[in-house]
Amino acid sequence: MQIGMFYQLQVPKPWTASSDSDRYWEMMDQIILAEELGFESVWMADHQFRTEWSHSSAPDVTLAAISQRTSRIRLGVAVAVPPVQHPLHIAARMATLDIMSKGRVDLGVGRSGYPYQMAAFGVDLENATGMVDEALEIIPKAWTEGEFSYQGKFFDIPPREVHPKPVQTPHPPMWLGCSREETFRKAGELGLGCLAMSGGGPDRIIQLIKAYREGIKVAKPVGKVIKDRVSISTLAICGENGKKTQERGAEILDWYRRQQELRDVKVWQEQDPTNVPTDYQWHFQRSTSPDSSKKDETSSLDLIKEGRYCIGDPDDCLKYVEQYAPTGVDEIMPLFQIGQMVSEEVMETLRLFGKHVIPNLTPSAVKSG
Repeated sequence: MQIGMFYQLQVPKPWTASSDSDRYWEMMDQIILAEELGFESVWMADHQFRTEWSHSSAPDVTLAAISQRTSRIRLGVAVAVPPVQHPLHIAARMATLDIMSKGRVDLGVGRSGYPYQMAAFGVDLENATGMVDEALEIIPKAWTEGEFSYQGKFFDIPPREVHPKPVQTPHPPMWLGCSREETFRKAGELGLGCLAMSGGGPDRIIQLIKAYREGIKVAKPVGKVIKDRVSISTLAICGENGKKTQERGAEILDWYRRQQELRDVKVWQEQDPTNVPTDYQWHFQRSTSPDSSKKDETSSLDLIKEGRYCIGDPDDCLKYVEQYAPTGVDEIMPLFQIGQMVSEEVMETLRLFGKHVIPNLTPSAVKSG
């Protein structure tokens, strides 16, 4: 099991004129340090209109800049969204990034579970899954074939040759954004890596990865290579003083949980609840059902003390990470830059992970990519 990192690029209010640019340049310094410390990868979200929660709206541009300041760390997009981005654009831009990074790119693809983002682009939710399925066929063709054509329900491409071609052969690894057992299994059946959140804890992840591995056994890959790998995201804050770190972590987690509530209110507000597609019902019900609207009254500090989050001293963080080793997870990519955390706090977390967590994972928890 390896340790990567995931960025939403969170920019909490109040803002200054330089809030966005400060976050981006701080991130650059953090990733340079992370590579020196042995982190495996950096994944950038691809979000639109996610005020405060995520200002990462052009991840390929961001990763291109990062590629020029690093030499080893893998660079991933989690995830590109074909319903709002044409697959030919995705293919060309990611191939360019692969060239600029000398072959370090991973591409995650997904349909997005947040229609608030998609509505501004005129996307009909009914078409989203099908558009992703077709994009997963188109992108490998664009990377590996000369002139090709494609006729589908959503994309009709006349004979064209896409340039440039990526450095990695046969092509960069491809992943699918997953949240339900069905999508875990689907990722495996398509020969794709799996990108997911750690919600539900290790027991739930075991169940989901079982579905994924069952799918991998009968995989008919959409590309020319099978990526048998699962990466999950969580939150991580680490400090030398466990008590103080947990108290500070509770402040940060309060903001994070409040942002989740605001997101759930906004995400479906423009959608007709009587016309939500069947394959989006899980997301819709999770955000809008009476049970989902019940606020968890457990304090953030109590949640942290219960071990629900990777927040505390190095021993706490190592213990949290290692509980996922038996699940079959290949990589944990924590969100280190969270809410009101200042860059010095993020850098300290990275240093402590590099010193105490990464080198001290038990042999059974270590799996090469």
